[in-house]
Amino acid sequence: MFLDLTFVVALAFFTSLVVCRAIIWMGPVDEPDEERKQHRAPTPTSGGIGIGAGFGAAMVILSLFSIDWRFEISPQGISMLWVSALFAYPLLFIGFVDDTRRLSAEFKFVVYSALSIAAAWLMGVVSQVQIGGVQIQLPFVVGLIGTGLWVFTLLNVVNFMDGANGMAMGSVAVGLIALAIIAFAGGSVGGGALALCCAGALAGFLVWNFPNGRLFAGDSGALFAGAIAAFGCLIAIARAGMSPLVAPILFFPLLADALLTLLYRARRGRSLLVAHAEHLYQTAMAFGWSHTRIALTYWGAMAGCGAIAWFVNLETTDTAPAVALGVMIVCAVAIDMVVRRRAEAAGALKR
Repeated sequence: MFLDLTFVVALAFFTSLVVCRAIIWMGPVDEPDEERKQHRAPTPTSGGIGIGAGFGAAMVILSLFSIDWRFEISPQGISMLWVSALFAYPLLFIGFVDDTRRLSAEFKFVVYSALSIAAAWLMGVVSQVQIGGVQIQLPFVVGLIGTGLWVFTLLNVVNFMDGANGMAMGSVAVGLIALAIIAFAGGSVGGGALALCCAGALAGFLVWNFPNGRLFAGDSGALFAGAIAAFGCLIAIARAGMSPLVAPILFFPLLADALLTLLYRARRGRSLLVAHAEHLYQTAMAFGWSHTRIALTYWGAMAGCGAIAWFVNLETTDTAPAVALGVMIVCAVAIDMVVRRRAEAAGALKR
């Protein structure tokens, strides 16, 4: 199985690499027509097409030609993988349309919400949470809304954070690698393969995106990567026994930046559906940080969170994940407050 996975991850990388190169030739192009955009020249976008192509090629070859795969993965695991593709690729298509025609924020909100709830229903609702030896059984509706909210949040967070070369897509790749390790350790071959194949496809895209930004992922890439990350977590929860509290730890740097920024804007009465430049990574740009420095900082933070997720997931009562997540939230809030106050004082943020 190791050799099969190595081959298909390499296939995901090279397929994504080649398709992304074709997109650079053919477009579409992202025009620097908004103040919040960091680039100053028209740049090819929708690298998500390459990411989706690489991921799809790898998963198809693995399922058709790997004998070990057929013995290792259960029918339920196969079903969850099909559902992941069933919803990830329509999101990629919607993102591609948005890259070329600019769909309204209200329309996207409704569509993403509906797809997230439907995906949660078919993937399997997370209805149990264990904290400190106490198992909490959630009503089906509560579990469905919570699971759908996880999918909706992560795919939108990745989209919100895709504004610096390599930062968002590289961060998701790091998170997926950590997720794959947890999934394989818990016996979920399907979840681990899904995560690694997507990470390989993201790496192929990053060749063209980081550090010089020759190609952007676009909404197509951000939505697809976010969806696969969210679905991979659901598979690991269902098939590898991963604590639901570990999922946000894996992608905590992206979640913290995006959600605390939304809270910051809400407290100041600003619309949450209007594009802006108030994320922490955008504030760092205002202070002169390069795209490379920002990306490497977030990758490092993601790797640290991945290590934390691995260690706390080993604890059987789920006390450790709850404590770790709580401490991380407190630290993130404190850092956010300090950075924003200094940015406001320096004029880099509007009060």
